[in-house]
Amino acid sequence: MTDMNPTIVPKSDQMNADDLIGGRTITIKITKVSILAGDQPVALSYEGDGGKPYKPGKSMRRVLVNVWGSDGAKYVGRSMTLYRDDKVMFGGALVGGIRISHMSHMEAPVTMALTKSKAKREPFTVRPLEIDSEADVLRTAG
Repeated sequence: MTDMNPTIVPKSDQMNADDLIGGRTITIKITKVSILAGDQPVALSYEGDGGKPYKPGKSMRRVLVNVWGSDGAKYVGRSMTLYRDDKVMFGGALVGGIRISHMSHMEAPVTMALTKSKAKREPFTVRPLEIDSEADVLRTAG
């Protein structure tokens, strides 16, 4: 097999939706949480990030706070599965974005209303990510 994926990796200082083209998902284990200035105020460093942290948008930051709480220091050592959502809009255009599908350290699925546009909210569900501590293997549930 000749893997074409390495040829389409975007040149960027962060993980972005183009890194997950083609239905690819990634499960990450957080190693550091940084609060930054600017439009993307949170950087989640993770094992093997190659210097390209995940910088969640506001909706996914709301999911993180709703599920794990507001103390970002407690996120270190926790894991989540990320995927590309082609329906994410920015500035009125479909641009695609990164969404969280599963998170560790939760008991049951959580559904919350996230802002889709100024006048519309839409349900979003995140499911538990199970970790087999003996083998440190991650499994998605549901």
